[in-house]
Amino acid sequence: MKKTKRLVPLIPSELETRSFTAAVDDYYISNCRISQETIDFIAEEALHIDNVVFENVNFLETSWPRSEFVDVVFLNCDLSNADLSRAVFHRTEFRNSKLVGTNFAEAGIRHTLFEECILNYTTFGFSLCNTVSFVSSSMRFADFYQMELKTSEFHLCDMNEINFTETSLKGIDLSTNTFDSIQVSIEKLQGCKVSPEQAIAFARQMGMIVENN
Repeated sequence: MKKTKRLVPLIPSELETRSFTAAVDDYYISNCRISQETIDFIAEEALHIDNVVFENVNFLETSWPRSEFVDVVFLNCDLSNADLSRAVFHRTEFRNSKLVGTNFAEAGIRHTLFEECILNYTTFGFSLCNTVSFVSSSMRFADFYQMELKTSEFHLCDMNEINFTETSLKGIDLSTNTFDSIQVSIEKLQGCKVSPEQAIAFARQMGMIVENN
């Protein structure tokens, strides 16, 4: 089966730098760069954000549920504990950013990259990840409960104690990632690619006794 190629953000090479306050126009933010700011904003309505680069931005107690992000890049940002539930992400990138405890529950995430991020305790439960890449990131205790992973990948991530309960891992390659223990539904492991060491760990998790002869 041919692998679906992830689409990258379509962002103009030249963007005007604006403050967040100046950039918001009736809950729309577009075609700008927002840099070196602390944003403390609770959206009463869904935000629509496109062609925007957030760089070195600290999102403080942000609550932007149901918002839409298209062609957006977060670079060196802190979105810890942000509420992005039921939001839509398309051609979005999170690079070298902190997302500890961020809430992506019930979100629609498509053609999106998380690279060199801290995603510990992040919630993705009941969301859809379609063509999403998690690369070189810490995902300890992240919650992927009962969600859909379509043509998505995990590469060189720390996944210790991640929760995949009730999530199908068919077609998912976990072999390059590290974990001592993860939570899975055994019946949904069919078609998941793992390393020999990980296979032994899963066998032990099922109560099998693995002899080292």
